[in-house]
Amino acid sequence: MGNVVTGISQDGKIKPLEEALRTAGLPLDPIQMIGPGEADRQLTDVIETGHIDTDIMTGGGQGTGVPGLTGSGSASLTGLGTGRHAYFRDEALSDRLGDLEIPDSEMDNYVEAVDQGRSIVAYFARDAEQAKKLEEMFRASGLAKVKTF
Repeated sequence: MGNVVTGISQDGKIKPLEEALRTAGLPLDPIQMIGPGEADRQLTDVIETGHIDTDIMTGGGQGTGVPGLTGSGSASLTGLGTGRHAYFRDEALSDRLGDLEIPDSEMDNYVEAVDQGRSIVAYFARDAEQAKKLEEMFRASGLAKVKTF
């Protein structure tokens, strides 16, 4: 298990955290931020064109197609409704959050935060000691619900 420190930014602004990291002599590279716009980024083409690549629907051709929605080429979004859009967006978001080692039991809380316009901020610490220091920096920088996974 890693030492990924996470926190929630109400407005997506992390300048105070960046300054705290610089002051501590830590690199900014390990910062990851997942904001509301990123949750929809992978669907931009789908929503604009009205088509879904069948690999999304079929699991890459492994026989998991949905009758009436899959076939050769692409499937139309017509009739899928808004809830279906949220389903795909949340799947992509869940994958990104999973990369941050957020456990499944916590996933819904983070997806909800992004859906409500907040941003998830994460930093990959090198060890448990650094993770504790980072937690303090996250809190002092105004991030909420700071946790290490």
